[in-house]
Amino acid sequence: MKFKNLLLLASASLLVTKAYAGAYMFPELGMMSISTAGAGAQAVAEGAETAFANPAAMTELSSTAVAFNLQGMVSNINYTDSGSTGLFAGGDSSTKAGTAMPVASFYVVTPLSDKWSAGLAFASAGGSIIDYGSQFSGSLLLQDAQLTTVQLNPSIAYQVKGNWSLGLGLVAEYGLLEQNFAGHEESLLPPLTAEGSSVEFGYTLSSLYKFNHNNRVGFTYRSELNHAMDGDISTSNNGSTSSVNIIMPATAIISGYHQLNSKPALLWSLGWSDFSKVSETAIALPNREAGIAREWQDTFSASVGMHYPLNQQWRLESGVYYETSPQDDPSLQYPDVPTGELWKLGLGASYEINQNWRMQMYYEYYYGGTPSIDYTLFEGSAAESTLKGDYEAAVHFFGVLFNYQF
Repeated sequence: MKFKNLLLLASASLLVTKAYAGAYMFPELGMMSISTAGAGAQAVAEGAETAFANPAAMTELSSTAVAFNLQGMVSNINYTDSGSTGLFAGGDSSTKAGTAMPVASFYVVTPLSDKWSAGLAFASAGGSIIDYGSQFSGSLLLQDAQLTTVQLNPSIAYQVKGNWSLGLGLVAEYGLLEQNFAGHEESLLPPLTAEGSSVEFGYTLSSLYKFNHNNRVGFTYRSELNHAMDGDISTSNNGSTSSVNIIMPATAIISGYHQLNSKPALLWSLGWSDFSKVSETAIALPNREAGIAREWQDTFSASVGMHYPLNQQWRLESGVYYETSPQDDPSLQYPDVPTGELWKLGLGASYEINQNWRMQMYYEYYYGGTPSIDYTLFEGSAAESTLKGDYEAAVHFFGVLFNYQF
């Protein structure tokens, strides 16, 4: 029974979702500058989606605007085992854990006066789905999982001067976590199911400064959201309440937009995410607490992109993005978070349907690198087991964004 309790605690410690360099943060789900790989998102200010990317830039819209996005997210995650031992031995030599999920978001911005504008965004800053299957070497720790987050962001913007605006927003985020863990017949260990949810609140601060008509810079800071995912972890025979701490770290991004001449525009962004706050994953069960070491580090990102008009209706868009890794030590990797350096390549096109409607089509290739895992469970005991292998991870984002300006 003691061994089963240890396994229950170890399994509960993994109640988070898959991650890459940016961990479980996916700006693609909300900021909508996917065609430029995020470059210029805080400075573009041409549609209602700026209510999420940079609320201060809402003052650039002269009339009420709405936008809605329909998106697909397809992941390709390949795990190759390189000699797992103990309870992790005997699984498939290679595992495909990729899945697909639909995403949608909605935005609205309206001017209140010559100086004030208000907006609302219904979107997400993170979330994912992964499915290793029961034959994965590490399925005792994670078989499949889904993390869903939804944010409601009301915001307001004020034009301090003709070339400078400030924005303030509130964030209410709902998170839902569901996971399954396979059992182990030889050790008489039953399958486990876990779920939890949380609602947390935060804020955004933002600014937009225009040097002239062709050059502007935008900045956005999004506060940390500290989720306590309260729920249950159970087997077919019994269950227990559980709580898992998942931190959506604070982020800061500065972006620029520069119209070079009559045709192309250069876009860029620099970003920071406070992942050093994720030093451990805190787990709480009745009469028992644990902290699973993460020891992540802050990540830094840079992206550059371009808008190239072809004519009055069509504009081509592209960009490239790089982000540092929060953790490169294989002994601190877990099946839920195979982190590594991150590269993105974005492509897309905007089409002016008429004076009111604009359509933006986009695709992004998100490459999560080839992180390795060398994770040991029950170290120093007779049941010591090591999950040892290598990952190759990529995600494809594609979709269409519609903007309507009244």
